[in-house]
Amino acid sequence: MSVNDSFNNDENTFQDSEINIPRIVRFWLLLLLDVPSIICSFFLLFHLLINKTLRCQLTNHVTIVLLIIGLVIELVDIPFLLSFLHLNIVQPSIPAMCLIWWFMDIGLYNGCTIIMAWGSVHRYLLIFHDQMFLNNRKRFIFHYSPLIILFVYILIFYIIAIVFPPCMNTYNYKLPICDDYPCYLNDPIVGIWDSVVNNIIPVIIISIFSLILPIRVWHQKRRLNRRNLWRRQRKMTLQLLCYCILYLIPNLPLNIFIFAQICGLSQNVGVQAQLYFAFLFYFITLLYPFVCLGSVSELRKKIKWQGLFLLKQTRQNATVRPQ
Repeated sequence: MSVNDSFNNDENTFQDSEINIPRIVRFWLLLLLDVPSIICSFFLLFHLLINKTLRCQLTNHVTIVLLIIGLVIELVDIPFLLSFLHLNIVQPSIPAMCLIWWFMDIGLYNGCTIIMAWGSVHRYLLIFHDQMFLNNRKRFIFHYSPLIILFVYILIFYIIAIVFPPCMNTYNYKLPICDDYPCYLNDPIVGIWDSVVNNIIPVIIISIFSLILPIRVWHQKRRLNRRNLWRRQRKMTLQLLCYCILYLIPNLPLNIFIFAQICGLSQNVGVQAQLYFAFLFYFITLLYPFVCLGSVSELRKKIKWQGLFLLKQTRQNATVRPQ
């Protein structure tokens, strides 16, 4: 979740370094969403990992990785922000705290976008080139290896860029996320690489495949007219579209700003708008478990039947009369 160079640490830019929503409103908004989101994440991960059928479905593996990363954000990053919004200062006010927070807020959020980009490509391959995943060797090469490589890349890049940067970091403990601007973002090589490779390109990939996939699925339905195949493809396409829309709402406009600034747009243009889009990143993580729950039909049916069972029990208990 990169921010632009206009987020300086001098006192005159404080009003431009934080959105205008009152801190108390942000505190309750995030808290009221974070708690049910954590519960939903644990519920999903429990069933996706315990249930062998769900665990072995290739479509669920990207979802599991994103849920695990999101759970770390929900349990660490968002509580850090809640603490700041309550105390009005970063606590403890030490560099290590800022480095951890930067890694969570920049590294993990960008990492989720990168993995989501691969997830959109992976979903396309599963639908139209499923022969690539038929045996164990191909499955390891085209399914497991990309996830492992991307995860390792995200960890290595952001640990080096944030913890061992080619410059001297400065920390502002009176701003959220210590001003959320590690010095590596000013580096002409590392900063541009992060903006283009870790932000803009993944968003372009998500956008392209969110458009290509439904068009090709619809075209194939008309050409082949196979109802069972269409139902499976429609389900997988709708799942991907739900995930992509959630990621693109804040990512697309924010990365348009980033690209425009790389091309020469003044970095003072649209500062507040970028801050609002950056704030919306939290809602990707907070809402993602609920979107997953709605798209995994097996779990949705499980909740439905459990709810009906509890309702039936309640009605039976209500009809019992004491002798």
